[in-house]
Parts: sequence; structure tokens; C-alpha cells
Amino acid sequence: MNEPTESRLQMAGHWLQIGRPERTLDELQGLWGDAAVDYRAYLFRGAALHALDRNGEAIDVLRDGLAQHGPFLPMLHMLGSSLRAEGRLPEAEAAFLQGLSLDPNDPDLLIGYAQVCLAAGQAQKANALVERAASQAPESAAVSAARAQVAFALGKDRDMHRHSTEALSHDPEDPGARALHGTASMLTGDARAGYNSLASAAASQPGDADLRAAAREAKLINHPLMRPLRPFQRVNPLVVWIGAVAVIYGLRAAGLAPLSFVVAIGWFGFCVYSWVAPPLVRRWINRKWGA
Repeated sequence: MNEPTESRLQMAGHWLQIGRPERTLDELQGLWGDAAVDYRAYLFRGAALHALDRNGEAIDVLRDGLAQHGPFLPMLHMLGSSLRAEGRLPEAEAAFLQGLSLDPNDPDLLIGYAQVCLAAGQAQKANALVERAASQAPESAAVSAARAQVAFALGKDRDMHRHSTEALSHDPEDPGARALHGTASMLTGDARAGYNSLASAAASQPGDADLRAAAREAKLINHPLMRPLRPFQRVNPLVVWIGAVAVIYGLRAAGLAPLSFVVAIGWFGFCVYSWVAPPLVRRWINRKWGA
């Protein structure tokens, strides 16, 4: 392989590493001959297509690469990730298991397989796989992020916040870590930090509609008009209603009818406010965000 061709492959990998998959594809289009079927060309093209959510194309490219070069762990990992993104979970599991049969302790393959398990609703199995990965790479940002995802699936909000903070400390600019941290912060009651992280993640991934919607919802919760409602957002509404009715009738039963009346009027006013304020604030925010 001549020097210009090698430089083009290296540049394709560089663009992929800094988050410019479209430039990776541009570089790879100029390859011909043996360079076009180099294992790196298949891997970089598949990874770039996966990053651009063109997972069907990525699967075809990666399978061609595996047929050409045989089992190659990074290619199997990317194939499994692309299949998972397409919802083809049994095929994704098979790809990761093939890789793990070659290296049972590869952290990336273990985490990839764990994500397949999470998508299939197998949180406990995913947790075991992530802990195996952690035993091999305890300081890995990917391990911290995967632990946060597992904690979310298990409903352990505090653990999710701790692990997402660890992931963010490895790379404060990583949009995935910021999205995890933002979600965890919202779940643990830190709405301001949650919005800051989600807004930053959405700004760096403008094509991600779900991330943009999450940031917009966090903006809604942080609006000053929503502050009176914030303490009740993490409480079951039915429990709040039962508690309010119990207080009102309890005061009446205790002979404090005037106070019971005041509390009832206050509760009715709060209910009206909780019904009116969120739609108005959401409409204003959607107009500002261009939604």
C-alpha cells in the first residue's frame, strides 16, 4: 500500500475519532484497489455509518468485511451495536457472543452485550456483564457510563447519578456522558444541573430528536412558574390527592372548619395552577425552541 493511500486511511480514522463520520466516508470514497478492501476501510466505513444512524448500511458493510477478513473483534463489536440499534437483538447477541468466544474478557464486547441485554429488559444480566467489564477496565469511562445505564434500568437513581458523574469526569464534553448525567440529575431532584447537561448534550447532537425533547422538558421544569410544582414532581399524584383530602377532612373532624375551608380553597387554587401553568409554559418554550 502506497503512502498517500495509508495517509487517507489514517485520516479516515482521525475524522471518526473526533466525531466527524461524514468526513470519514468522504475519505474512504477515494480508496481503490487493495486499499478499498483493507480491514480498516470496512471497519471505519461501518463505524461511520453507525454513527450516522445508517445502521442497515453499516450491517451490510461490516458483514462484507467479516466475510473478507474473518472474525475481527472491533468489527464484531460494531456489527453487534448496529444490529442492536436496528432492534435485531438475537442477531446482535450472536455477534457479541462470537466475539466473546474469541476473547471472553474484552471490556468493549462485554459492555456491548450488556446493552443488548438492557434493550431486551434483562437488567440483572446486563449488570453482571458490566461488572465483568469493570474487573478488566475499572477506570474506563465506558464502564462508568454502562453502570449508569444499568442503574437507570434497575431504578437506582442515586447510583445512576454517581456513575454518570464518574463518566463525565473522564470526558466533560462527551454528549453521551452529559445526557446520562442530565437524566440522573433530573431524577435525583437537581433540575438545574439536569438541564445544563441535557442542553449541552442536545447542542452537540442537533440531529437527536429525543435528546432535544429531553432538554426542552428539563427547560420546562426549570422555568420559574414551575417552581411551586417542583416538590410534587417526584411524588405519586394519587398519594398527594389522598393526603390533601385527609388533611381537609381531618381539620373538619377536629372542629377546625374555617381552617379546613381555607386549606380546601388553597388546594383548589393549587390544582388549577398545576393544570394551567405547564401547558402555557410548554407552549412558550416550544415556540422559543422552534418546535
